[in-house]
Amino acid sequence: MLVRRWLRLLGVPRRDRRDVAQIVMLAAHESFANYDPARGPPDRWLNRIAVHTASHYAERARRRVEEPLPDDFDAELEEPSAEEYIISECDRLFALSVLREIDGELGAVLMAHDIEGVPMADFASQSGIPLSTAYKRRTRALTAFQLLAAQRLASMDGDGAAEPRNGARRAPGGAAPLLVLSARP
Repeated sequence: MLVRRWLRLLGVPRRDRRDVAQIVMLAAHESFANYDPARGPPDRWLNRIAVHTASHYAERARRRVEEPLPDDFDAELEEPSAEEYIISECDRLFALSVLREIDGELGAVLMAHDIEGVPMADFASQSGIPLSTAYKRRTRALTAFQLLAAQRLASMDGDGAAEPRNGARRAPGGAAPLLVLSARP
């Protein structure tokens, strides 16, 4: 209450007094270790902080320009909706379950490169294989992944004509959808 009274006397507008008082109290809390009782009572120390904060507030307020948003402005959320999140999570779990069924060498290259983001050159050197061999294994792994995913989707659908899900595309000739795991080379 005392700080807000000082701020009123210092000319801080009513609409901003609570905010500026909060800034004063935060500054006092942060600088409490520097308070020296020999230099004066605590209210004088707090008053100096309030005067300093109010003067800087006035400087910032003079330079601040508020522009209203246009009437047709609709803020769009960049976060996915709950439905999109659930679909994304289902697709991720589906891809991981299919990935577990793939042979060890092939699954390892997909997991490292496409899921964990390890560069193919690093994966090849860690595995002790040539880089071209690592790319060939990735190609075979993607083919195996797409085949297993298509089979699993066809069995889920029951009649063998599964509709594509997010991240899926139809194979040539209208066959079961193929999941595209990654666009990385």
